[in-house]
Amino acid sequence: MGITAEHVKSVNRCQIAEMEKLGKALDPKEPRSCEMFAVQVRNVQAAVIHTYQITAFACLREPDPAAAAALWKSLMEFCEEALRALQGLKIAYPFCGAPELYDLTLDYRSEAEKRYHQNLQDSECLKTPPPAALFPKMN
Repeated sequence: MGITAEHVKSVNRCQIAEMEKLGKALDPKEPRSCEMFAVQVRNVQAAVIHTYQITAFACLREPDPAAAAALWKSLMEFCEEALRALQGLKIAYPFCGAPELYDLTLDYRSEAEKRYHQNLQDSECLKTPPPAALFPKMN
């Protein structure tokens, strides 16, 4: 059995859930709490970066731009999940990496959205026939 996109999504969701759980359980005023929380922040950061790389790799090999657009949309959704989780955590843990991860995730989400729209546009171009007078008739 190979690794699927669903496996990656499940691991990513677990990383976000663990970050949220730690954020609620720990005391942000305690230095040791910040250290523990920062480890989980790095795990989510790694997930964002690695998922972007996997998505880019898959999209470069995808012949159908509509399918590539769907992959970019999935990455956008993952980034949005992380951003929702980080919304309050970046305030509660301002010195533990959460604000930086929020900004980084926002940047990755923005780049994924650009590529999503580019692939959607490419998929529409494939559906549009060339104008009738574009090429001269060959006799």
